[in-house]
Amino acid sequence: MTKKYAIIIFIILAGLGAVFLSRQKGDYQAPATIPSTSSPALSNSAEKESAAKNKVLINVPFTSQAPTGNWSDPRQEDGCEEASVLMAWLWLQGKTITATEAEKTIIAMSEFQLARYGSYHDTNAVDTAKFMKDYYGYEKVSVEMNPSIEDIKSALLKNHIVLVPMNGQRLNNPYFKQPGPTTHMLVIKGFDESKGIFITNDPGTKRGESYTYTYQTVYNAMVDYPTGDHGSQEGRPKSIIVIEK
Repeated sequence: MTKKYAIIIFIILAGLGAVFLSRQKGDYQAPATIPSTSSPALSNSAEKESAAKNKVLINVPFTSQAPTGNWSDPRQEDGCEEASVLMAWLWLQGKTITATEAEKTIIAMSEFQLARYGSYHDTNAVDTAKFMKDYYGYEKVSVEMNPSIEDIKSALLKNHIVLVPMNGQRLNNPYFKQPGPTTHMLVIKGFDESKGIFITNDPGTKRGESYTYTYQTVYNAMVDYPTGDHGSQEGRPKSIIVIEK
């Protein structure tokens, strides 16, 4: 009996040993691990992308249209288009400018227009774009007629800046000489969706750097006034000038 028990025990131990060895060799399958459904990296990336679409601010140097305060000079009093084009050019070149240099440049621009076109007072979107091409020889300038607020934001999201002709009195800017200019142009360089505002460089005041207006204020003021000297705006469309690097 003792010998039989010994043989049985040996067989049992041998079987257990075989099972152990087979598991060691990889036949044993561990329970499947359930993958995590959250991805912090993807989540952070999506949040950053969303934030980028909700706020834009392009670094555009500022000058007013009367950089040293000489508003009695009609070339500067009507120099909003020239100042806006100058700011765009400085942005393209990655440069800044002193008030004295800006004044000289705005006057030179006005004299150029007087000699070339016969007037420097008001230029609509198409003629302002033409002026920039003629004066600086820069071609990446386009005009869009009857744009929406979303069109302006779309341009800014592409890192383009936007020059906008408008009736300045509708902006209700407290820093304008009241009641404000009927023909005016400024640079839109950003927006903040959370506040519903455009960020501008408004050359109509020395306080115009990064001056903010609500989307609706800008849209209501937009008008493609005629080239000339404060002509009628009745029935005129809206327009923007888009400048890209």
